[in-house]
Amino acid sequence: MSDEANSDCEALIVGAGFSGVYLLHRLREAGFDARLIDAAEEPGGIWYWNCYPGARVDSQVPLYELSLPEL
Repeated sequence: MSDEANSDCEALIVGAGFSGVYLLHRLREAGFDARLIDAAEEPGGIWYWNCYPGARVDSQVPLYELSLPEL
């Protein structure tokens, strides 16, 4: 774990899936010093660990992603 991850913060979010990334965004917008950690090397939550060939979602957009460009 990096020194940054070990330093004090006001909020620590465990899990870099959709909800964790969005919560990080909202807390930082509100002025909190928030950090996000995950066991995986990259964000993605369950989609990072489980790649299902041919899996589909009920979304009309071509990519399954958060719709906030800044994220």
